Amino acid sequence: MGTRPVMRTSAALMLLLLATGCSLDAASRGPFGPDDPETAVPKKPLPAQLPTRHVLEFSSDESPEHIKPKMAGSALDAGVSRSPNREAVLSAADIAGLRKVAEADPRVAALLGERWGFIDADRVPPRGKVSFGCCRTTARFTRLTYFSYSHNVAAHVHMKDSTILEASRAEGYLPPEGPRDIQRGIELARADRRLADKVQGMQGHGLLMQPDRGFFRNDPGYGHRVIWITFSPGLGGDPKYWAQVDLTEDRVLDAGNEPPR
Repeated sequence: MGTRPVMRTSAALMLLLLATGCSLDAASRGPFGPDDPETAVPKKPLPAQLPTRHVLEFSSDESPEHIKPKMAGSALDAGVSRSPNREAVLSAADIAGLRKVAEADPRVAALLGERWGFIDADRVPPRGKVSFGCCRTTARFTRLTYFSYSHNVAAHVHMKDSTILEASRAEGYLPPEGPRDIQRGIELARADRRLADKVQGMQGHGLLMQPDRGFFRNDPGYGHRVIWITFSPGLGGDPKYWAQVDLTEDRVLDAGNEPPR
């Protein structure tokens, strides 16, 4: 009988200690342990003069239908002086000269067929071992990209200066729309009976598209070079008419009016 009060007293002391421990410094602890003190962030005054706002402008590249943003470093960014790397840039004259050589070659002619479109030309690094110092080559390596509508495949022509190194098909590669894609798409859309009397005098635009592969039936033009053509009163106007043009088959798949906005 004498041990029960002692046991009760011990149990009460243990409960008191547990309660005290659980509540100890509870205000400074979060669910994952003690919270770190907040880091003081020094405040800086706002600049006296606001920075100059840069306006995005566009420039015509090769055709009015294919516009690109102007690069910084011109009148929009007069405070920064940039000198382009002339060795890495192909001028319009360079591209025209390379195309003349490539398109006169029988290998390239057979690769492209009767109907084709030029896409772009790029500088590429030399293949194989790179030389340095006195052994460094000054040759210019380029790659011309085409799309053959006749064979429904992209093609690459690799050149060293004015010599063709290789001309090959680029199976499975879908290059972006080129000037010829857009030009031919607009020509076919303007001649279509659904649009011929509506789009004369309007500005045409083109964007490459990929028809979907369906579960039971593929969309018209699936697997072909297809471009989406729109017509608007100007470069900045909302499209009024549209056409879906299959360049591989050289025909308009569908055309109509844009819904009002």
